[in-house]
Amino acid sequence: MKNFFLIICACFFILGTGMNACKSQETAKQEAGKPASVISSTKTDEILGDKKWKLFEINGIAISEMKPQPTIEAFMTFNVTENRVSGNSGCNDFAGTYKIGPDNRLNFSGMISTRKMCMDNMTVEDEMNKIFQAVDNYTLQDGILSLNQAQTPLARFTAE
Repeated sequence: MKNFFLIICACFFILGTGMNACKSQETAKQEAGKPASVISSTKTDEILGDKKWKLFEINGIAISEMKPQPTIEAFMTFNVTENRVSGNSGCNDFAGTYKIGPDNRLNFSGMISTRKMCMDNMTVEDEMNKIFQAVDNYTLQDGILSLNQAQTPLARFTAE
């Protein structure tokens, strides 16, 4: 009876491994034709990671047109192995965690920031803090990362 049980367990293990291999090949075939904005979170992590994403637009306004302009370039980076995000929002450094879900869902949590006061340059800083709380999805198309709420882009970045 003991040997019979071991044989059954081994069969289920072998069948399960084979099914997962088939599923992985099918998933790869399905993703091959998808645009960058609709790929799986694993592929997105690979694309987001190891890049400095420079903020160029916030709430539809180009950073170069904002008055006053931030004294420090606003950017963010993604550490895909630890699901951490960090950067600078035009004055202060920030860090926290992120989670990518199905259908391009994106959530930031545990966001912390230094608390320097940059005279007359807090506009971008204040908006970035609001965006981290409001963003619920992203798009990644033609090298532009857009953090969105519903269909509305809140902040847009280019890879550097």
